[in-house]
Parts: sequence; C-alpha cells; structure tokens
Amino acid sequence: MKKIIAIILLLAGNAMAADLSGTWTGQFKVAGGDKDVPQLFVFQQSGDKLTGSGGPNAGEQYPIENGKVNGNRITFEITTGEWKFNYDLRTTDEKITGTLELNSVNDKRTATVSLNKIK
Repeated sequence: MKKIIAIILLLAGNAMAADLSGTWTGQFKVAGGDKDVPQLFVFQQSGDKLTGSGGPNAGEQYPIENGKVNGNRITFEITTGEWKFNYDLRTTDEKITGTLELNSVNDKRTATVSLNKIK
C-alpha cells in the first residue's frame, strides 16, 4: 500500500510541474568566450508545448520554434539571420540552465545558459 501511495504522489508531482509561462532573463557564455551575452525570453507554455520569443533584450525578439517541455527538460530553437540557436535546458525551481548550440553556414559554437524567472 505504501508503494502505491508513493507512486501516486510521484505521478501527481510530475503532473503539477511548474508552468514556464512568463518572462525569463539571464545570459549565455560561448565556450572559450570572454563575455556573457544577455538573454530575455517570454515563454508561453500549454501542456508540453512551448511558444513565445527570445533574444538579447525586449527590443530584439525572435519567435521560438519547435518548443517542447518534457518533465524538467526544455528544448527549442530560435533563428536570427544566418544563425540557428538550439537550446537544451533543464528547470529547477525558478531557474533554467543548460546548453546552447549556435550554428551558421560557416561556424558552430556551444555555450552555457542560465536564466531566472522575473514575472
């Protein structure tokens, strides 16, 4: 009986995972780079779907593409001119961290990402 209750509580906790909708701010740092690049995201979550926009500030935002939420894992893409940004992130409480792969025709870079919820 205790095992059944534990399983129910575990499943209920997963079903009630935090909604990512809102404004998130932080930065990414390219591997080998010497500065942090600001990031601002406005997420809208509906079930396992993530939409919204992101960019360096409120005045420069790009639409989120292929946004998915699977438990505490978040994946999405943003395209800016010749660059495609592929995010692979994890949530913990009010923080999101993970990796970013930046791809262009002639270049490929990786970065670490750290975001905090502000609204």
